[in-house]
Amino acid sequence: MKLGQIACAFGKHSVDREGIKRAGGQQFGRCRCCKTPMEEVEPHHWAAMRVKDAGLGRQAIY
Repeated sequence: MKLGQIACAFGKHSVDREGIKRAGGQQFGRCRCCKTPMEEVEPHHWAAMRVKDAGLGRQAIY
């Protein structure tokens, strides 16, 4: 699991295939190691979603 967390720190997330959900014609899931929300940008290509932090600051949670 440590290697997975190091990979996530460098931006190489891996999708948990069992937790994929469909909404609005797109697929969404979470990273297997760090639980970052991810969306399918192209077929078989996943990217981390930018999630707003409810207006508590200027930063977004990745």
